[in-house]
Amino acid sequence: MKQHHSIFLLSAASLACTLILMLAACTPDALDELPSAGTDSDAHPLTITVSDGGMYATGQTRAQEHGYQTVFTEGDRIGLYVVNNGTLDVENLCLTLRSGKWTLPDGVSQLFYSTHKSYYAYYPYRDDGYMDGKVSPDNQDFFESAVDAWEVNTDQSTYAKYTASDLMTARGEYYGIKYTLSFEMKHRMSLLILQVPATKYNYTEMIDGQEISKSYYRYTKRGDNNAFWQENPYTARLLVNTKTDKQSMPTNYEYFVSGTKEAYSFSYSDLNLQPGRYTVIAVNGGAVTEETRALMEGDFYMKDGGILPQEDVQSRMSGEESKNCLGVVFWVGEKEGIHWTKTTGDYLLTHDHPTCTHGIVVALTDAASDVAWATNPVDKALWDWAYAFDGFTDNEKSIWKIIFYSNSSYGYIQSALFGLYSAHNADAAFPACEAVKAYAGIHPTPEGCSGWFFPGWYELATMCFGAPKNYATPGGEYYFMKLVMFNKINPQIEKADGAKLGVVTALRARRRGLSPTQHLIMHSDSKPRSTMFAPCWPSEAQPPRRKGTDYLPPPSIRERRRTRRGMAPIHIQLTF
Repeated sequence: MKQHHSIFLLSAASLACTLILMLAACTPDALDELPSAGTDSDAHPLTITVSDGGMYATGQTRAQEHGYQTVFTEGDRIGLYVVNNGTLDVENLCLTLRSGKWTLPDGVSQLFYSTHKSYYAYYPYRDDGYMDGKVSPDNQDFFESAVDAWEVNTDQSTYAKYTASDLMTARGEYYGIKYTLSFEMKHRMSLLILQVPATKYNYTEMIDGQEISKSYYRYTKRGDNNAFWQENPYTARLLVNTKTDKQSMPTNYEYFVSGTKEAYSFSYSDLNLQPGRYTVIAVNGGAVTEETRALMEGDFYMKDGGILPQEDVQSRMSGEESKNCLGVVFWVGEKEGIHWTKTTGDYLLTHDHPTCTHGIVVALTDAASDVAWATNPVDKALWDWAYAFDGFTDNEKSIWKIIFYSNSSYGYIQSALFGLYSAHNADAAFPACEAVKAYAGIHPTPEGCSGWFFPGWYELATMCFGAPKNYATPGGEYYFMKLVMFNKINPQIEKADGAKLGVVTALRARRRGLSPTQHLIMHSDSKPRSTMFAPCWPSEAQPPRRKGTDYLPPPSIRERRRTRRGMAPIHIQLTF
């Protein structure tokens, strides 16, 4: 589950995620008590939607337009209850979001809607042992006991710990035209928000002939012992259960102003926290100082979404800074008339993350080493498979259509293709993709960015040469032998205690008859460096267009063997 909020990288528009699916399930025991199809004129297969009703500010009677709303993401789980005349027919049925669909435990059958039954759901899911005795079928507030006893984490310094405390509940509302059961979740905990002083940098870019204003926030050091989740450089969050004893909850928050440590102490009795509401405290005035500074290659992207300017790190980061650094910026704005997300390029990235137009960040370390792209043979290149496949769901069709018209030289769409293929090929195994997922779990990204994905060869060329084209011209600014960007960001990676990118000599590449990008992919630290989906080696020349998109030819038998044998290391990137 991800919380969306108003920060410089994310639109302030109110967001809600609606997840629509054909629900198939109830527990085997409950199935015996439910009508089968055709036996009850009042019973229909359900389509479920789940959304967030937003949070209210303390003292307000309606949710603000730009409230704190929730988008459910891969792996999130909700618990479902079905009540029949005061009796629980289905108890704590776990639904898990996988590949955009709510999936249920194996061995279950179809759940039908009936007007004499009531349907309830909560998030995040907890096991039966925890929820036993915490629901009341005869109570107007079905989850009242669960709310009263809900345990929030006293340490919410990570996003996982924070979101595990965010209890949300709903009663299903039925819409008979399409047999839709809608759950509009309501937050049951109270949210304390601290806004601290911050620095905002403003700058302009020329994009497609127009001067565009952009901004970002400077990373500000926080105290090491804070139990709050640092949402962004100027905002910290803490969820509180007003029904329970708060003696163990934090009452102090540390922050820095101009290098000086400050502390904000508070008493819960003075805050007037209310369930399902958020309370904002402007610490030390919460003032935002605005300055002018352009975003630059070599800057550091931090866990809270802020930027640590490169000039502030002379030799090596402090321990606190390196712990909070995610990667190094290697692309900013528009280069050589190629805008990465709008006029050309990866349209799926534009669709999924329309505000990610600031730059691209390379991770400090490899996601993994010595892992295979695929452990089971893939007979076709993924593009060939997608062209020929006719079993996509409506949602997948919309994704594929966007990919279809995108430029295959970019990486985000390639990661999406892996997901589409895996969803329809049960025996598919892509260890490299799993390695990226594992890396993302250990190194979570802030809101306002794309999340980690494989680079395409345009991104690889930019990461090493400085631009995705015009690097084959001797004497040119981006001539590949100069390794302009490679030599710029590698020292920055080292300053952040990361693992530097590695490249063998360009002369060796030329002796082998490889193009510069082929050389980079195949040789890093004497091992192949991975690209988007393996192993379609790129060259500077554009591949022939096919059916409206750039097409990557299928790999040779030798390349397929290399794919399954392993490609190491796996470096990844994100867009923000």
